Amino acid sequence: MAENQDDASRSSRNPTDLTGTTLGKYRLIEKLGQGGMAQVYKAYQLDLERYVAIKILHPHLTGDEEFAARFQREARAIAALEHPHSVRVYDFDTDHDLAFIVMEYLTGASLKARLRDLSCRNEFMELAQVAHIIGALADALDYAHAHGVIHRDIKPSNVLLATDGRPVLTDFGIAKMIDATIITGSSGSLGTPAYISPEQAKGEPGDARSDIYALGVMLYQLCTNHLPFDADTPYAIILKHLTAPLPPPRTLRPDLPDAIERVILKSLAKDPDDRYQTAGEMGQAIRAAIAPAANAGRARFSAPGKSALNRLRAHLSNLSRRTLLWQGAALIAMTLLICIVLFWISIPWRAQRYLTRLTLTPVSEIGVTMLTLEGADAIVDTWLDPDKPDEIGQAAERARLRSADKADRILIGFSASRLPPEANVISATLTLRVEAQTKSIAPCRIVAFRMATPWRPGTATYNSPWSAPGLMTGVDYDSTAADRVTLPESGSVALNLTQTIAGWQKRGRAGGGLVLMLSDDSHPQCQYWVYTTEQTDPAKRPVVRISYKEQQ
Repeated sequence: MAENQDDASRSSRNPTDLTGTTLGKYRLIEKLGQGGMAQVYKAYQLDLERYVAIKILHPHLTGDEEFAARFQREARAIAALEHPHSVRVYDFDTDHDLAFIVMEYLTGASLKARLRDLSCRNEFMELAQVAHIIGALADALDYAHAHGVIHRDIKPSNVLLATDGRPVLTDFGIAKMIDATIITGSSGSLGTPAYISPEQAKGEPGDARSDIYALGVMLYQLCTNHLPFDADTPYAIILKHLTAPLPPPRTLRPDLPDAIERVILKSLAKDPDDRYQTAGEMGQAIRAAIAPAANAGRARFSAPGKSALNRLRAHLSNLSRRTLLWQGAALIAMTLLICIVLFWISIPWRAQRYLTRLTLTPVSEIGVTMLTLEGADAIVDTWLDPDKPDEIGQAAERARLRSADKADRILIGFSASRLPPEANVISATLTLRVEAQTKSIAPCRIVAFRMATPWRPGTATYNSPWSAPGLMTGVDYDSTAADRVTLPESGSVALNLTQTIAGWQKRGRAGGGLVLMLSDDSHPQCQYWVYTTEQTDPAKRPVVRISYKEQQ
């Protein structure tokens, strides 16, 4: 009793670290992590002599009168789940006004840490590993959904890559326990903005297909090292999930197979009815899209040995002709019966396969055309550097972008005269090759603005025809950003120009200009090279891709 009182006083003195505290029959021995909803500790269960992981929900999230009943109900549901790819829940309780959940203790690293490591090395995850992780998580979700449990907060930080190679999904039902709501006051649960489904963003509670959307976001991220939608504020990200077209994954990773891109596009459909209807379907689709290397696991047959043939001949020689006839007829009848049974059993599978082929029809087969603009005939650019003569920037193979008082700018224009006037623009992206000139500990972002003043790359200068160095916002270019993205240390970035090109087309323009710069919230130390149309390597030049559908 004295020990519990001492623990309670320690908790009140230092609520951010409960190491050494006893909660019920669990001794907290090491803090493993902390998030917006809970703290996680490694603990020791004295009566069973085992290590466990304890997730303690933050007190400010558990103070309402209905929480106790909701906590008991949801914890009991997730404790009933037993799947190799979802974390096992042993117990749940409250002590010292702290609500906590006791789970199996697993060693390994989070998927978030794995993605961060790949991004730092500018490497993509192997597609076979992507299929293994997403397929396993889809199986865990399919099992949970069948038992009436929706996750509602799927993201890489909630996926543990255990040391035995298993991807394990954690935090089932935590979001519903806390019942965090969208700030508009609606009753729909809100997950992490980068992974939220459109229906949840609108305040609806969501269902199993909301989990499928979040898993699709994670599939997009695993394949491209980028999130499909990024912005400066959570509300801006949520708005993109609601209204912005999905940037095609192959603009970020051109070697991505078509089959995988189709799985991503279907998983991230805005309308839940257009997505996979079960997580099991999505798991099957991603596994089928990535064929096992070298047909591993295919059954192999070998000829029987000489002694086996001799034994078979000896057995047949001992049988009468009538016996052989009866056995042959029985074998034929059995074979026909098996074929008939297999035919009827396989009807649902063959029908599903036919429907899957229909839903995975390539874009080009449903009337959507991709227009690619590249090369000096379609794209022109100019680098405006306040420290160098303008003629240098007009012929440079790389343009430098700096922030603060060294406000470099890149002017880029392109002609979309090949785009039919009545075309319905579905998506448009500008892909740029970038490389950090110096390392920065803070994020660096590139932002694109629509040019409002006519200009010619060959005669543009830093100071004229505009009235101030670096161009004047609201006069020479639109003050509303067309798009902004976070820059990797090295690689390609894709700026979303769908609304820009659709606006030009509506006003009868066949193209226009953009001004590129580092965003105001970029760190002063940010310095980047951006490859221009002067590059000798065509693969590094700017490319504009426009997908459209001609109106009938």
